Amino acid sequence: WMTSPTHRRTAKRRRRKLNKRGKFLFGMLAAIICFMIWNAVHREDEEAEPSQEAAAVSDTGQKQADQKKNKAKKTEEQIKAVDRNQKISSYLKEIGFSGTAMIVRNGEVVINKGFGYADREHHIKNNPATSFYVGSSQKALIATAILQLEEKGKLQTSDPVSTYLSHFPNGKNITLKNLLTHTSGINGHVEGNGEITPDDLIKDIEQQGIKRQPGIWDYQDSNYTVLAYIVAEVSGESYEQYITNHIFKPAGMTHSGFYKTYDKQPYPAVGYKLKGSRAVTPYMPDLSQLYGAGDIYMSAADMYKFDKALIDGKLYSQESYEKMFTPGSSSTYGMGFYVAPGSYSNHGVMPGFNVLNSFSKSGQTVVVLLSNIQNNAKLGQVNNKIYQLLNQ
Repeated sequence: WMTSPTHRRTAKRRRRKLNKRGKFLFGMLAAIICFMIWNAVHREDEEAEPSQEAAAVSDTGQKQADQKKNKAKKTEEQIKAVDRNQKISSYLKEIGFSGTAMIVRNGEVVINKGFGYADREHHIKNNPATSFYVGSSQKALIATAILQLEEKGKLQTSDPVSTYLSHFPNGKNITLKNLLTHTSGINGHVEGNGEITPDDLIKDIEQQGIKRQPGIWDYQDSNYTVLAYIVAEVSGESYEQYITNHIFKPAGMTHSGFYKTYDKQPYPAVGYKLKGSRAVTPYMPDLSQLYGAGDIYMSAADMYKFDKALIDGKLYSQESYEKMFTPGSSSTYGMGFYVAPGSYSNHGVMPGFNVLNSFSKSGQTVVVLLSNIQNNAKLGQVNNKIYQLLNQ
Protein backbone atom coordinates (compact mmCIF):
# COMPACT_ATOMS: atom_id res chain seq x y z
CA TRP A 1 0.00 0.00 0.00
CA MET A 2 1.05 3.52 -0.55
CA THR A 3 1.37 6.13 2.21
CA SER A 4 -0.14 9.50 1.73
CA PRO A 5 2.15 12.51 1.09
CA THR A 6 1.35 13.90 4.54
CA HIS A 7 2.38 10.66 6.19
CA ARG A 8 5.66 10.60 4.27
CA ARG A 9 6.52 14.15 5.34
CA THR A 10 5.85 13.30 9.00
CA ALA A 11 8.10 10.24 8.82
CA LYS A 12 10.87 12.27 7.22
CA ARG A 13 10.78 14.88 10.03
CA ARG A 14 10.99 12.08 12.63
CA ARG A 15 14.09 10.65 10.95
CA ARG A 16 15.79 14.10 10.93
CA LYS A 17 15.07 14.51 14.69
CA LEU A 18 16.50 11.07 15.39
CA ASN A 19 19.67 11.89 13.43
CA LYS A 20 20.17 15.16 15.33
CA ARG A 21 19.64 13.43 18.68
CA GLY A 22 22.17 10.75 17.73
CA LYS A 23 24.76 13.29 16.73
CA PHE A 24 24.25 15.16 19.99
CA LEU A 25 24.58 12.01 22.06
CA PHE A 26 27.69 11.01 20.11
CA GLY A 27 29.25 14.42 20.70
CA MET A 28 28.51 14.26 24.41
CA LEU A 29 30.04 10.80 24.61
CA ALA A 30 33.19 11.98 22.81
CA ALA A 31 33.53 14.97 25.15
CA ILE A 32 33.20 12.75 28.22
CA ILE A 33 35.92 10.40 26.91
CA CYS A 34 38.31 13.33 26.17
CA PHE A 35 37.77 14.77 29.66
CA MET A 36 38.50 11.41 31.27
CA ILE A 37 41.74 11.06 29.27
CA TRP A 38 42.87 14.65 30.14
CA ASN A 39 42.08 14.14 33.83
CA ALA A 40 44.08 10.93 33.97
CA VAL A 41 47.11 12.53 32.32
CA HIS A 42 46.91 15.62 34.56
CA ARG A 43 46.72 13.42 37.68
CA GLU A 44 49.90 11.60 36.61
CA ASP A 45 51.67 14.96 36.15
CA GLU A 46 50.66 16.07 39.63
CA GLU A 47 51.93 12.83 41.11
CA ALA A 48 55.19 13.11 39.17
CA GLU A 49 55.86 16.80 40.04
CA PRO A 50 55.13 17.96 43.61
CA SER A 51 53.52 21.35 44.09
CA GLN A 52 55.57 24.41 45.16
CA GLU A 53 54.10 24.07 48.63
CA ALA A 54 55.18 20.43 48.83
CA ALA A 55 58.65 21.30 47.51
CA ALA A 56 58.98 24.08 50.09
CA VAL A 57 58.03 21.69 52.88
CA SER A 58 60.57 19.18 51.56
CA ASP A 59 63.35 21.85 51.44
CA THR A 60 62.54 22.98 54.98
CA GLY A 61 62.75 19.43 56.20
CA GLN A 62 66.16 18.98 54.58
CA LYS A 63 67.42 22.24 56.06
CA GLN A 64 66.25 21.20 59.51
CA ALA A 65 67.98 17.85 59.11
CA ASP A 66 71.21 19.61 58.00
CA GLN A 67 70.98 22.04 60.92
CA LYS A 68 70.58 19.19 63.38
CA LYS A 69 73.56 17.42 61.84
CA ASN A 70 75.73 20.57 61.99
CA LYS A 71 74.62 21.26 65.55
CA ALA A 72 75.52 17.73 66.58
CA LYS A 73 78.91 18.08 64.90
CA LYS A 74 79.52 21.46 66.58
CA THR A 75 78.50 20.04 69.95
CA GLU A 76 80.94 17.16 69.44
CA GLU A 77 83.74 19.63 68.61
CA GLN A 78 82.87 21.70 71.67
CA ILE A 79 83.05 18.61 73.87
CA LYS A 80 86.45 17.78 72.38
CA ALA A 81 87.63 21.38 72.95
CA VAL A 82 86.55 21.27 76.59
CA ASP A 83 88.32 17.95 77.00
CA ARG A 84 91.53 19.35 75.47
CA ASN A 85 91.27 22.42 77.67
CA GLN A 86 90.96 20.29 80.80
CA LYS A 87 93.85 18.01 79.86
CA ILE A 88 96.20 20.86 78.94
CA SER A 89 95.23 22.92 82.00
CA SER A 90 95.84 19.93 84.27
CA TYR A 91 99.22 19.32 82.65
CA LEU A 92 100.34 22.97 83.00
CA LYS A 93 99.26 23.06 86.65
CA GLU A 94 101.04 19.76 87.28
CA ILE A 95 104.40 21.09 86.03
CA GLY A 96 103.98 24.36 87.94
CA PHE A 97 103.73 26.58 84.86
CA SER A 98 103.48 30.26 85.81
CA GLY A 99 102.33 32.59 83.07
CA THR A 100 99.72 32.78 80.32
CA ALA A 101 98.98 30.11 77.72
CA MET A 102 97.20 30.96 74.46
CA ILE A 103 96.37 27.89 72.37
CA VAL A 104 94.26 27.93 69.20
CA ARG A 105 93.24 24.95 67.04
CA ASN A 106 91.36 25.36 63.73
CA GLY A 107 90.33 28.91 64.58
CA GLU A 108 88.87 27.91 67.97
CA VAL A 109 90.49 29.08 71.20
CA VAL A 110 91.35 26.00 73.25
CA ILE A 111 92.99 27.96 76.08
CA ASN A 112 93.56 31.64 76.83
CA LYS A 113 94.32 31.42 80.52
CA GLY A 114 96.67 32.57 83.26
CA PHE A 115 98.45 30.20 85.66
CA GLY A 116 100.20 31.09 88.90
CA TYR A 117 101.07 34.60 90.07
CA ALA A 118 102.10 37.61 88.02
CA ASP A 119 103.15 39.32 91.26
CA ARG A 120 103.78 37.04 94.22
CA GLU A 121 104.32 39.80 96.73
CA HIS A 122 100.93 41.40 96.02
CA HIS A 123 99.15 38.11 95.23
CA ILE A 124 98.15 39.19 91.71
CA LYS A 125 97.46 36.21 89.47
CA ASN A 126 98.40 35.85 85.82
CA ASN A 127 95.48 36.35 83.43
CA PRO A 128 94.92 36.62 79.64
CA ALA A 129 95.82 40.35 79.68
CA THR A 130 99.08 39.97 81.64
CA SER A 131 102.12 41.48 79.88
CA PHE A 132 105.50 39.74 79.65
CA TYR A 133 108.89 40.59 78.22
CA VAL A 134 109.29 38.31 75.20
CA GLY A 135 113.06 38.48 74.75
CA SER A 136 114.40 37.07 71.50
CA SER A 137 110.93 36.16 70.26
CA GLN A 138 110.71 39.81 69.20
CA LYS A 139 113.37 39.20 66.55
CA ALA A 140 110.53 37.95 64.34
CA LEU A 141 109.06 41.48 64.46
CA ILE A 142 112.37 43.05 63.41
CA ALA A 143 112.69 40.55 60.55
CA THR A 144 109.13 41.40 59.48
CA ALA A 145 110.02 45.09 59.42
CA ILE A 146 113.07 44.43 57.19
CA LEU A 147 110.98 42.33 54.77
CA GLN A 148 108.31 45.05 54.65
CA LEU A 149 110.93 47.66 53.76
CA GLU A 150 112.30 45.34 51.08
CA GLU A 151 108.84 45.10 49.52
CA LYS A 152 108.67 48.91 49.51
CA GLY A 153 111.96 49.03 47.60
CA LYS A 154 113.83 50.80 50.41
CA LEU A 155 116.42 48.05 50.90
CA GLN A 156 117.34 44.54 49.78
CA THR A 157 118.19 41.66 52.11
CA SER A 158 121.12 40.97 49.76
CA ASP A 159 122.56 44.45 50.41
CA PRO A 160 125.90 44.62 52.24
CA VAL A 161 125.75 46.27 55.66
CA SER A 162 128.23 48.91 54.43
CA THR A 163 125.40 50.34 52.29
CA TYR A 164 123.87 51.66 55.51
CA LEU A 165 126.79 51.70 57.98
CA SER A 166 129.95 52.76 56.17
CA HIS A 167 132.29 51.96 59.10
CA PHE A 168 130.90 48.52 59.91
CA PRO A 169 133.65 45.86 60.22
CA ASN A 170 133.71 43.58 57.15
CA GLY A 171 130.59 45.49 56.10
CA LYS A 172 131.15 44.91 52.38
CA ASN A 173 130.97 41.13 52.86
CA ILE A 174 128.23 40.90 55.51
CA THR A 175 124.72 41.19 54.07
CA LEU A 176 121.46 42.01 55.79
CA LYS A 177 120.52 38.37 55.25
CA ASN A 178 123.58 37.33 57.26
CA LEU A 179 122.34 39.48 60.12
CA LEU A 180 118.81 38.06 59.82
CA THR A 181 120.03 34.45 59.89
CA HIS A 182 122.78 34.92 62.54
CA THR A 183 125.56 34.08 60.08
CA SER A 184 127.35 37.46 60.10
CA GLY A 185 130.48 36.43 62.02
CA ILE A 186 130.48 39.54 64.27
CA ASN A 187 131.54 39.49 67.92
CA GLY A 188 128.70 41.70 69.09
CA HIS A 189 127.98 43.92 72.08
CA VAL A 190 128.25 42.68 75.65
CA GLU A 191 125.36 44.06 77.72
CA GLY A 192 126.38 46.56 80.39
CA ASN A 193 124.46 48.07 83.31
CA GLY A 194 123.54 51.61 82.40
CA GLU A 195 121.44 53.29 79.73
CA ILE A 196 122.93 53.46 76.26
CA THR A 197 121.84 55.19 73.08
CA PRO A 198 121.32 53.31 69.79
CA ASP A 199 124.20 55.28 68.23
CA ASP A 200 126.57 54.25 71.02
CA LEU A 201 125.41 50.65 70.74
CA ILE A 202 126.28 50.57 67.04
CA LYS A 203 129.66 52.16 67.71
CA ASP A 204 130.42 49.47 70.30
CA ILE A 205 129.35 46.66 67.94
CA GLU A 206 131.64 48.12 65.28
CA GLN A 207 134.54 48.34 67.75
CA GLN A 208 134.06 44.69 68.82
CA GLY A 209 134.92 43.62 65.27
CA ILE A 210 134.42 40.15 63.75
CA LYS A 211 135.42 36.63 64.74
CA ARG A 212 135.09 35.00 61.29
CA GLN A 213 133.89 35.51 57.74
CA PRO A 214 130.11 35.34 57.23
CA GLY A 215 128.28 32.08 56.51
CA ILE A 216 128.54 30.13 59.76
CA TRP A 217 125.72 30.04 62.33
CA ASP A 218 126.55 32.03 65.49
CA TYR A 219 123.62 33.44 67.47
CA GLN A 220 124.21 37.08 68.46
CA ASP A 221 121.63 39.56 69.76
CA SER A 222 123.68 42.32 68.14
CA ASN A 223 122.69 41.09 64.67
CA TYR A 224 119.16 42.27 65.36
CA THR A 225 120.30 45.45 67.13
CA VAL A 226 121.96 46.44 63.85
CA LEU A 227 118.82 45.52 61.88
CA ALA A 228 116.60 47.62 64.19
CA TYR A 229 118.97 50.54 63.70
CA ILE A 230 118.76 50.13 59.90
CA VAL A 231 114.94 50.01 60.09
CA ALA A 232 115.01 53.48 61.68
CA GLU A 233 117.60 54.82 59.22
CA VAL A 234 115.74 53.60 56.11
CA SER A 235 112.13 54.24 57.17
CA GLY A 236 112.57 57.74 58.55
CA GLU A 237 110.73 56.70 61.72
CA SER A 238 112.21 55.66 65.03
CA TYR A 239 112.46 51.90 65.47
CA GLU A 240 109.70 52.04 68.11
CA GLN A 241 107.40 54.13 65.90
CA TYR A 242 107.94 51.86 62.91
CA ILE A 243 107.09 48.68 64.84
CA THR A 244 104.02 50.34 66.38
CA ASN A 245 102.68 51.76 63.10
CA HIS A 246 103.49 48.89 60.76
CA ILE A 247 103.19 45.79 62.97
CA PHE A 248 101.32 46.40 66.23
CA LYS A 249 98.49 48.39 64.66
CA PRO A 250 97.87 46.31 61.49
CA ALA A 251 97.94 43.09 63.55
CA GLY A 252 95.56 44.53 66.18
CA MET A 253 98.09 44.16 69.01
CA THR A 254 96.71 46.36 71.81
CA HIS A 255 98.75 45.04 74.78
CA SER A 256 102.23 45.38 73.30
CA GLY A 257 104.93 48.01 73.58
CA PHE A 258 108.47 48.91 74.60
CA TYR A 259 110.13 48.63 77.99
CA LYS A 260 109.69 52.26 79.05
CA THR A 261 105.90 51.80 79.21
CA TYR A 262 105.91 48.31 80.72
CA ASP A 263 104.97 49.41 84.25
CA LYS A 264 102.02 51.41 82.88
CA GLN A 265 100.32 48.24 81.68
CA PRO A 266 97.31 47.05 83.74
CA TYR A 267 98.92 43.67 84.52
CA PRO A 268 102.73 43.73 84.14
CA ALA A 269 104.25 40.45 85.27
CA VAL A 270 107.15 40.42 87.71
CA GLY A 271 109.92 38.07 86.55
CA TYR A 272 111.23 35.32 88.82
CA LYS A 273 113.96 32.72 88.88
CA LEU A 274 113.85 29.58 91.00
CA LYS A 275 116.64 29.05 93.52
CA GLY A 276 115.81 25.72 95.09
CA SER A 277 112.25 26.09 96.33
CA ARG A 278 112.41 29.90 96.40
CA ALA A 279 111.38 32.26 93.59
CA VAL A 280 113.57 35.37 93.49
CA THR A 281 113.50 38.38 91.18
CA PRO A 282 116.78 38.45 89.20
CA TYR A 283 118.65 41.57 88.17
CA MET A 284 117.32 43.13 84.96
CA PRO A 285 119.78 45.32 82.99
CA ASP A 286 118.63 48.59 81.48
CA LEU A 287 116.80 47.35 78.39
CA SER A 288 118.30 50.06 76.18
CA GLN A 289 121.19 47.55 76.14
CA LEU A 290 118.89 45.16 74.22
CA TYR A 291 117.72 47.60 71.57
CA GLY A 292 115.94 45.51 68.90
CA ALA A 293 116.71 42.25 70.68
CA GLY A 294 114.83 42.16 74.00
CA ASP A 295 113.08 45.46 74.71
CA ILE A 296 109.48 44.53 73.73
CA TYR A 297 106.65 43.22 75.89
CA MET A 298 103.25 41.80 74.93
CA SER A 299 100.38 39.62 76.10
CA ALA A 300 99.93 36.04 74.92
CA ALA A 301 96.88 37.06 72.88
CA ASP A 302 98.94 39.72 71.10
CA MET A 303 101.64 37.20 70.27
CA TYR A 304 98.91 35.06 68.72
CA LYS A 305 97.63 38.07 66.76
CA PHE A 306 101.13 38.64 65.38
CA ASP A 307 101.42 35.00 64.28
CA LYS A 308 97.95 35.14 62.71
CA ALA A 309 98.81 38.34 60.83
CA LEU A 310 101.86 36.59 59.35
CA ILE A 311 99.82 33.52 58.39
CA ASP A 312 97.01 35.60 56.85
CA GLY A 313 99.35 37.88 54.87
CA LYS A 314 98.35 41.08 56.69
CA LEU A 315 101.94 42.24 57.19
CA TYR A 316 103.73 41.19 54.01
CA SER A 317 103.50 39.10 50.85
CA GLN A 318 103.64 35.34 50.37
CA GLU A 319 107.13 35.76 48.89
CA SER A 320 108.35 37.41 52.10
CA TYR A 321 106.61 34.72 54.16
CA GLU A 322 108.53 32.01 52.31
CA LYS A 323 111.78 33.95 52.68
CA MET A 324 111.29 34.30 56.44
CA PHE A 325 110.68 30.57 56.91
CA THR A 326 113.60 29.30 54.82
CA PRO A 327 116.54 28.15 57.01
CA GLY A 328 119.68 30.21 56.52
CA SER A 329 122.04 27.57 57.91
CA SER A 330 122.15 24.04 59.32
CA SER A 331 120.74 25.48 62.56
CA THR A 332 117.27 25.60 60.88
CA TYR A 333 116.94 29.30 61.87
CA GLY A 334 115.27 31.35 59.16
CA MET A 335 114.54 35.00 59.93
CA GLY A 336 113.24 35.28 63.50
CA PHE A 337 111.93 31.69 63.56
CA TYR A 338 113.32 28.17 63.69
CA VAL A 339 111.95 25.87 61.00
CA ALA A 340 110.98 22.33 62.11
CA PRO A 341 109.42 19.64 59.87
CA GLY A 342 105.88 20.48 60.98
CA SER A 343 106.04 23.88 62.67
CA TYR A 344 107.76 27.23 63.11
CA SER A 345 108.87 28.52 66.51
CA ASN A 346 110.92 31.10 68.36
CA HIS A 347 112.16 31.27 71.91
CA GLY A 348 113.02 34.11 74.26
CA VAL A 349 114.71 34.14 77.66
CA MET A 350 115.09 37.24 79.82
CA PRO A 351 116.00 37.62 83.50
CA GLY A 352 112.83 36.23 85.09
CA PHE A 353 111.01 35.43 81.83
CA ASN A 354 110.79 32.46 79.44
CA VAL A 355 108.82 32.47 76.19
CA LEU A 356 108.01 29.98 73.46
CA ASN A 357 105.91 30.85 70.43
CA SER A 358 104.99 28.15 67.92
CA PHE A 359 102.55 27.51 65.08
CA SER A 360 102.04 24.63 62.68
CA LYS A 361 103.00 25.00 59.01
CA SER A 362 99.32 24.70 58.12
CA GLY A 363 98.59 27.64 60.43
CA GLN A 364 95.78 25.68 62.08
CA THR A 365 97.51 25.27 65.46
CA VAL A 366 99.15 28.06 67.46
CA VAL A 367 100.75 27.56 70.89
CA VAL A 368 101.96 30.61 72.82
CA LEU A 369 103.55 30.14 76.25
CA LEU A 370 104.64 33.26 78.14
CA SER A 371 106.12 32.48 81.54
CA ASN A 372 107.34 34.78 84.33
CA ILE A 373 109.55 32.10 85.85
CA GLN A 374 112.77 31.84 83.91
CA ASN A 375 113.78 28.28 84.75
CA ASN A 376 110.85 26.21 86.00
CA ALA A 377 110.26 24.25 82.78
CA LYS A 378 111.85 23.45 79.43
CA LEU A 379 109.25 25.09 77.23
CA GLY A 380 110.31 23.16 74.13
CA GLN A 381 109.28 19.94 75.84
CA VAL A 382 106.11 21.57 77.19
CA ASN A 383 105.23 22.73 73.69
CA ASN A 384 105.68 19.21 72.29
CA LYS A 385 103.50 17.73 75.03
CA ILE A 386 100.74 20.25 74.28
CA TYR A 387 100.78 19.28 70.59
CA GLN A 388 100.42 15.63 71.67
CA LEU A 389 97.43 16.45 73.85
CA LEU A 390 95.84 18.45 71.03
CA ASN A 391 96.20 15.52 68.65
CA GLN A 392 94.77 12.86 70.97
